[in-house]
Amino acid sequence: MLSFLDVYERAIKGPIMSEKDFDMKVFIPRLRNVVNAYGIQYNRETPVPSDDRAADHLYKAAVDFLSQVGIYCQNTNRIIQFTQEEILEAVRKASGKCFAGEGKEAGIFGMRKPDEQKAPWFHVGSGIVTTSEEMATNKIEGYASIAEVNSISIPALDSIRGIPVLAGSPAELYAAIRGIKIGREALRRAGRPGLPIMNLISTAAAAVTTIAASAPQFGLRITDGWLCGAISEMKIDFGTMNKVAYLLNWGANIGAETSPILGGYCGGPAGTAVVSTAYILMGLLVQKGNYQLHFPIHFKYGCCTTRDILWTVSVSCQAASRNIPMPVIWLGYTAAGPNTKMYFYEAAAYLLCAVASGAPSVQTPHPAKAVKMDGFTPMECKFGVETAKAATQASRQQANEKVIRLLEKYESQIEAPPSGSRYQDCYDVVSGKPGEAYVRLYDEVKEELARMGIPFSSKG
Repeated sequence: MLSFLDVYERAIKGPIMSEKDFDMKVFIPRLRNVVNAYGIQYNRETPVPSDDRAADHLYKAAVDFLSQVGIYCQNTNRIIQFTQEEILEAVRKASGKCFAGEGKEAGIFGMRKPDEQKAPWFHVGSGIVTTSEEMATNKIEGYASIAEVNSISIPALDSIRGIPVLAGSPAELYAAIRGIKIGREALRRAGRPGLPIMNLISTAAAAVTTIAASAPQFGLRITDGWLCGAISEMKIDFGTMNKVAYLLNWGANIGAETSPILGGYCGGPAGTAVVSTAYILMGLLVQKGNYQLHFPIHFKYGCCTTRDILWTVSVSCQAASRNIPMPVIWLGYTAAGPNTKMYFYEAAAYLLCAVASGAPSVQTPHPAKAVKMDGFTPMECKFGVETAKAATQASRQQANEKVIRLLEKYESQIEAPPSGSRYQDCYDVVSGKPGEAYVRLYDEVKEELARMGIPFSSKG
């Protein structure tokens, strides 16, 4: 199997090409050819398909596509190329599991299949910016207090001692280290110090900051997880490769982060589904991921809950979960913000699609397209866990019926969604408890969804 140094060598010796030519003369035309050759077709009436043969066909298309296109290195203007045999060897040798957490919270993040009733790995929280350390601490404690949670993401800080955090600046380094300490303290307060943090490092934009703040004396452990992101579409740079090299030498968990964009160079849903599946292969080959964070997203709407994106998530999740032993966290962005009915409808639709399609893990769907400062609360995490648990009881056919009904409730509002509340508007900042109005809304929506046939546990 190719080593990371083998991949790097191809990044400096592969065919040279301008980035524009890669996009326009390689990526787009070859994707179009693969979609046509394999007959990949979007069906808007079936956001959650249930055709295993079609899922396996999509996987083969993704292997073919990646072998034709490769991965573009922005620093060297060269293409990292792979043969189909090399891709398939990486798949054969993949372990399909990630060991994360310590002590009582240690666990094995493994695989699921479509229609499987096994619970996914519950990953909660987000890296959405929080404007005060007190709110960050309360949020993390709230996430970690949900009994079923297996791992968390911690928020990013926008300043340190009132000084704005700028990428690559000393303030960024100070804030990154401080963010880790806040996360660890909040986990101790929740009585779960061993829970793995798997979005490291949320405050660090620059690779050098990530590497510097990852030193063990600042509180991180190899059983946590670091996100090493690809660049859309099918590109990588030395910043990400440097993080991968560092983490491989440390033996720490690498999270391959990928996000195909529907409506961009991927074109429509069919092309995006091929690229989405190919990205899971890239996570194995290039980022050498122990796990993956993956979120197909809509170019125009900036969310993951439109009908065409939900189909893309379903089909590519099925293709990957049936054929690629990579533990993937499937993350969705909603259009609506916290403390709105529309948020819960969107989140439920996304979770039904992913869980029924065999997602190994789902992360709390991020409200307000993940751009609303302080726009995230533990209530969304609670809903994500309860709904994902309920979704394990639904087959793909049953999930499809429910998703269609949910789309009827919110689809017309995607272009102008309600922005919702900030954390401090619907939670007590001191106690970390939700306001009564948010609790009432939560209970009301949950009862409505239960009447639709989503089988929430009575213990929820």
